[in-house]
Formats: sequence, C-alpha cells, structure tokens
Amino acid sequence: MKYRFQDSSLSHEERARDLLSQLTREEKIGMVTSNLGDVPRLGIQGTHFGVEIARGVVNRDQKRETTILPQPWGMAAMFDDALMERLGDMAGDEIRITHDAAVHPSSLVLWGPTVDMERDPRWGRNEEAYGEDPCLTGKMTAAFTRGLAGHDAKYLKCAPLLKHFYANNYEGERQTTNANITPRLKREYYLKAFEPAIREGGAVGLMTAYNRINGVEGVNNPDVTEICKKEWGMIFAVSDGGDFGQNVAAHRTYADHAKSIADILGVGADMMLDSRTMVDPAVREALENGYLTEENLDKAVYSMLLLRFMLGDFDAEHPYVHVDPAKLASPAHKELAVKAAEESMILLENRGMLPLQDDGKCTVAVIGPLANENYTCWYCGYAPNQTPVVKGFEEQLGRERVLFDPCFDRVKIKSKKTGKYLRVAQGGIVYADADRDEADVFERADWDFGAWTLRSVRTGKYITEGEGFAKAKSGESTDEKKMTLNPPMACVAEEAFGWFVMELLYAAEENGTLYLQSWQKRDIVIDGENQLVSAAFSGNHICKQFELEVVSSGAERAAALAKQADHVIVCAGNHPLINAREEYDRPDIRLPKAQTALLNAAAAANESTLLYMVTGYPFAINAEKDVAKAVLVSTHLGPCLGHVAAKTVFGGNNPAGRTPTTWYKSVRDLPAIDDYDIAKNRVTYLYFDGEPLYAFGYGLSYTTFAYSDLTVQVENGVVTATVRVQNTGKYDGDEVVQLYMGLPGSLRVRPIRALKAFRRVHVKAGEMETVALTFKVDDLAVWCNGRKIYTVEQGVYKLEIGAASSDIRLTADVAIDGEVFPGRPGVLKQEAIDADNYRGVQFLTDKNDGQTYVEAKDFRSFIVYKNMDLTGCNAFECALSSPAGDVELILADNKTGAVLGRLSHIGTGSLTHFVSMTCPVAPTDGLTDLRVIFTKQTSLKHFRFYTI
Repeated sequence: MKYRFQDSSLSHEERARDLLSQLTREEKIGMVTSNLGDVPRLGIQGTHFGVEIARGVVNRDQKRETTILPQPWGMAAMFDDALMERLGDMAGDEIRITHDAAVHPSSLVLWGPTVDMERDPRWGRNEEAYGEDPCLTGKMTAAFTRGLAGHDAKYLKCAPLLKHFYANNYEGERQTTNANITPRLKREYYLKAFEPAIREGGAVGLMTAYNRINGVEGVNNPDVTEICKKEWGMIFAVSDGGDFGQNVAAHRTYADHAKSIADILGVGADMMLDSRTMVDPAVREALENGYLTEENLDKAVYSMLLLRFMLGDFDAEHPYVHVDPAKLASPAHKELAVKAAEESMILLENRGMLPLQDDGKCTVAVIGPLANENYTCWYCGYAPNQTPVVKGFEEQLGRERVLFDPCFDRVKIKSKKTGKYLRVAQGGIVYADADRDEADVFERADWDFGAWTLRSVRTGKYITEGEGFAKAKSGESTDEKKMTLNPPMACVAEEAFGWFVMELLYAAEENGTLYLQSWQKRDIVIDGENQLVSAAFSGNHICKQFELEVVSSGAERAAALAKQADHVIVCAGNHPLINAREEYDRPDIRLPKAQTALLNAAAAANESTLLYMVTGYPFAINAEKDVAKAVLVSTHLGPCLGHVAAKTVFGGNNPAGRTPTTWYKSVRDLPAIDDYDIAKNRVTYLYFDGEPLYAFGYGLSYTTFAYSDLTVQVENGVVTATVRVQNTGKYDGDEVVQLYMGLPGSLRVRPIRALKAFRRVHVKAGEMETVALTFKVDDLAVWCNGRKIYTVEQGVYKLEIGAASSDIRLTADVAIDGEVFPGRPGVLKQEAIDADNYRGVQFLTDKNDGQTYVEAKDFRSFIVYKNMDLTGCNAFECALSSPAGDVELILADNKTGAVLGRLSHIGTGSLTHFVSMTCPVAPTDGLTDLRVIFTKQTSLKHFRFYTI
C-alpha cells in the first residue's frame, strides 16, 4: 500500500500532515523523545536525534576521525562570516558521511551552534559561543548554519538547532536559577543573537535552556512558539539534556511530570531529551486526564516529522544521499580548519618582538603547562595526530634549536600518619610507605583555586579516583564494601579527561600541612593498609594530613632555560575541563598564579619573552602583559595548534583576530554572575564605561593600516559606509574593519556604541582597498514594550569606523528618520519588569494569565523607570499583591529624592493575588526618573499614572 506521505513530489508539509494522520496515539506518544522507534506497519525506520557540532562532528567515542575546528570563541575572533559559511559547508558534508556509516551512524540533527550571549567572562562555557555582541554572533552563526544546512531549495544537508534559548550563562545553578530579563534586553540583546541564524541562516530550530526566565522554565517558555516559530518561521525545538524532568525535580514548579508535559507541548519544546520511561507515561497520563490536548501533542509530533522530511529521511534519492566519503577528514577539509585557526590568532601586545626572524641558528625555549599539551574539550572530535606547541616549533626550526620544559613543580608527598612518602605500586595503587629516596616524584599542574593534577614522572600516569570506582563496580575487589565507600586513588590515567574529571584534585595548604580532596570533594586519606583512598571523612584526623616537598621548582627551571635561549615562548592558558566548563563557572578571571610565576621567572632571565595563551576565555593579565614583550592568544585550535603557533610567531601568518568579548581588568568590574542585566550593570562593550584591559574587537597586526575617505549614504532603508584602508606597513595582512552606531543624547538607555557591520579584508603592503559596509536602518530599531513593536528612533546617529570598539579612526553624523521619543508616557500601562534599574527583586510570571510581575524581597528593594513623563498626572494605579498585613509603596523622584506619593493598602494575603490599588501623587512637569520603593515583600505587576 502506498501512502501520500511516501510521495516525494508533495510538499514536506503535506507529507508530514499525512503521516501524522496515519499514526496512532500510542505511536505519537513514542515520538516525543529523541530515540524514535520504528513504525513497521508504515515502513518508518527509527532514528536518533542529536550530535554535537561546536567544532565539527563529534564521533569521539567511535575513534572516527573528523575535521576539528577551533573552539567557537576562536572562530568568532576571525570576524569572517564568509569563511564561517565554508566551515559549515565542510562540517555538513562530514555529518552526512558519518550519518551514512554502517557502524554508529551520526544523527543529522545537530546540537549547535551555541548562540548564548557571552555577557560574563566567568561563564564556564565561554569557549562554546561567539562573543558578547549580537551582531557578531548573529552573522557568524547565520553563516555557519547556512553552510551546515546546505543550499538545496527543498532538502536540508543537516539540521542545526541553536543552543540554548536563552539567558543561559550561569553553570553553578543552571537547573534552578531564574534570570531577570527586561523586555528591551530580551528583544534587543538576548534574542537578537538567535534571530539571524533562523531568519537568514540555516538553523531550523533550537534547544531550550535549563534556567527559568522571568519565572518561566526554558523548556516551556512561550517565546519558543510566539516569537521563534510565529515571528521568525522556526520549525522545531528540543529540550536540553534531561531537562524535562527538572520541572519537577529542580525547579519544582510542577507536582508531577504529567502536568509539566501538558504545559510544554504545543508551547515550548517539541521533543524531550529524557528517557522514554519518564516521558511516555507522562504524556499518556496527561492525555488521559485532560491536561494535554491531542492538538498540542500533534503540534509537537508534526514539527518533528516535518524536520525528518526536510532531511530526506523517507526518500531514497535527494541531493545529499551520496556525499563522497573520501571528504571525511580530508586534506582539503583539514586545510580549511588550519585557515580558521590562523585567522583566529589574536595579537594583544607587541613591543618589537614579533615576528621573530629565523637566522638559521636562533634557539627558542618553549615552556609552560600548555607547551606539550593539545587538550581536548568536551565538545571536540577525534584526531589521531595532535601537534602541541613545542612540536610545532621543533618542526619549524629542528629539535636541536628548541629547548623544552613544561616547568611543572616536581614534588614528593609525605603522609603525616605514616611518616612515609607516596609511591606508585604495581597496578598503579598508591601507598604511603616509601622512604624519601624510593618515593615517586609527581609533576604538579596547578590550575589555581586549589585545582591540581598529579602525574608520576616515572610512569607518566595521572592519579585518579576512576580506577577505584571501576573496580568497585565490577566486583574485582576482595572487599567490595570498602572499595565502594573508600575508592582507592590509582596512578593509572593517561589524561585528565571525562564528563567527571576524576584526575582533578583539590588542594589546600595550612601551616605547612597539605590537605587533598578528590574531584567530588571527598577527603583523600591514608587507610589502615597505608593506601591512598578517597573517603567521606569528618574531622582533622592525621590520616588526611600530608606534607608537600618541592624537589624541583618549575619557575627556577624556567629561568635557567630562558637564559640558554635567544627567545622564550611561555605557553599558558586553561585546561578545558578544569575550573571552567559545562557545570562549572570560574571564580575569578586572573591567570593562574603558577603561570604568572613562570612568566616572571622567564622574562627576568630573558627580555625576549612571549606570553602565548591557549585559552577558551579572557584573563585579567594586567601585570603579565607588561612583563612579556609580546602577548599572543588563541583558543584550543585542534590538531594544528603547534603548527599555527610556530608559523604565526615566525611571521608566516600575520595575526588579525579580534577579541569577541571584552577583557576586563578585574572581577570587580563585573556584577553577580546570575545578574543578566547588562544595561543596569554597565557591562559588555555596549555599556561598559570603565577602562577595559582589551576592548571588544581589539587585535594588533605585524603591519599597520590607515583609514581615509569615509562616505555614508542612506537609501532605500539601507546605510552604506565606504572607507579606504591602506596597508602602511611592510607586511601583507588582514584588517578587520568595524562599523559602530550610537545615538548620543537619546532619552532611552542605549548602548554607547553597537556593532552593525564588519568586514575582514586582505591588503598587501603599501596597497589600498576600498571597503563598503552596509546594514539596514531597521537594525537600529529598539523595542517599544507598550506597543509590542520595534521602532527606529529619529535622530542624528554617530557612525564610527575603526579597527576596534576602542580604536575608532573615522566618524560621521548620520540623520535617521523615525519616531520621536519624548520620554515614557506615564499615562500608558507600564509592565513592572520594563525597568531601567532595580535591586532586591526578581522577575516572575503569573501562570494564571501569563503576565510578568516584579517580586520585591523586602524594604531594601527598589525599582527605577527613567524619563517617565508624568505631566498633568495626579494619581497612581497599580496591580499589587502582598502577603503582609498592610503594604506601602513609596513613589519618589530618583534624582532629587522628593516623594511623589505613598500607596498604603491592606495586603492580599498572597504574592500572586493581585488587586488594583490607587493613591494620589504630587503633580510634576517634565520627565521624571521614577523610583518605586518597597517596604515589605510585595509583588507589582503593572502600573500607570492618570488624572483625577
């Protein structure tokens, strides 16, 4: 029997609707999770949704080589959307090839790219995203997804789903936290980054975030349907991994999974990344009890089916059926990845050191914890040949001209309980029973904040807790109970890697005593058999007290090696799985102290010292940048790391990468990490009025560029700026020309300047290029929350062209037609969360009517609304709720402190039982910065001023 959905001449929508009509309720229930079973009676084969795409295809577990790209933070530094599209096209081909593999085929549905705004450098997943600016992120991810999706008019090469929708930058409590997001920041900043990839790129869907936004869980946020689907044309949404269960287990906003799924399907995510044993019964119960309508279940399943038809899942022939398998990790693909790595290199400082000149005999000392490592982050593929920095220099110069030492401190550890030192016995078991001469020496990698790894110099293996767990699980131990409660620490790990990094140790030294804990903060102790184990141990017992003996100082060896070399390369940075990563945010932004000590020692011994940082996030290198003669930065680049580093240092690659995020001088420049209001807190380059260490868009070159002849034209809703860029130095190089816009004097809170266009252009030494940058006038629009529309504000805008947000070369005044903004009309109903400043409040949403409100904590709470026009008004009305016996709001002029009015009322006995309350106010003329002061725990939904 042939069904209509099998007719490939029909539209995907027709076919999806027909297939949906053929499915039974039970079959539809089985399609709400990412492991989709067969439907044999209809000839439907099962499939699996989801594979990571951040750095290319991740088939790491199968040891299947794929082309590895730089971390996304590095790709953002390229400021090259044309190259991004080529990278996406390449990665899309590799997705298709691995999907066609006979063993462990890949999904065609991609988790990524990650679009979350990097508004705080402490965010643990900084490496995964594309910077702090929505224009840069939007253009780069739109280009990447265009390549991934392919260019066929009917079929998708693969299906990119953007992560994570939205305001998802706090790992510490990511499954319980609530983000306060004002309407303007939502529309102008957080959503603006997602929109281009869906409207203009190849993204067909997104993954929701764990967190709540204004009290609404990401998985059932109506913005997914009302904005992303209805306004932008998005097709499909999926939950984050295991997130469906969090509505009950973490957020605790639902009593059971059935009620939770009823609020999700048809509103938020269409598919849950949870087990079928959890999801299927919940959907079934929700349908049976009337919580969930068949219509909303059908909406979710239809979205998934439509995506499968677009991918050609049910068709034997389409343009992407046969992608040449020889392309997988091919030389051409690897060459493209190398180009991306080269373009991502950022030169932060250069006081005449770079590029180094190879006279055929100069020597280079390559030192530091990143010198001989090419670390793999969690969302990285597999490649058998990894080139660390030292190997790249050895291949460039020859081994005899490269001096190397990772310069870790080499230590011995003594137990205070036994009075003996640690030794590694057969099988890697660690005992505290050795005399000093027989003790093992360990390389201590100190990643700061107490985070260490210890690797035996003799065996080359790391101490880990993982071996103990493995034995306890398999029952190999003769005392299984002991193994389970107190896993042994075994020196057997080849690398510090895994979702649980069991090689990570936490160390603290107090008055000469060393205390160690395992990766999960269990005390490391010496047991009754003198064996090193981890245990849940209370009290300061002698069994967990150690002494550390440094037998060889890494800083001293760094100085000695620096004296022998002509130049020194200090390789610093981060381990991608320690201190900051998924589930962990950085406590500070400083460079690890041990790395600073190495740099200081090397630079004191040799003036020609380069600090090369391999990192997934910015560091506050305030002193270090002045100690080193040059500072070069890249992300973890993949297998080509060492080659690209050496090529760049010796001038074969002229760096032109730009910082995609602001580099701050201190965490004191930053608000609490869970505070998302960048405007209120004056952070990111858009609002930061302090002095950054390195501004957004910053990066040097081995050559210099001059800008001239700026012309600006506004025609047919498009702004075109043309500028001439001349290479005035002696090296060919790329320049990243950046265009910013601002509106000085606006009564709205607006960015100081905002990126609207950019272009990376190659200019040969002594030559000149004409660069045209364009953007739509509509890109200047701001969100008018009262009318729920975008409006372009009339005014004379300041157009700035430069090499960075802090390096503006040319400016022009540009008159833009639009709406006049005389201030916020107080007579219109104001949504309480539409605020400009606040403290001690959280934004929430009333589940009864879907309206937002502000919940004030206590008498220290306030909220400010700038430039309110209260002319002629003498009364105030609001929707208020409070569990207090009586409640009072104080309305004041935020500039003068004058009290405008006091609202006193009996409480409603609830935080969500809103009633209308009114009070008189003192008449005022002109614009007022209104400050609402709370005196008790109170909820405010909306308000307005009027005339009695």
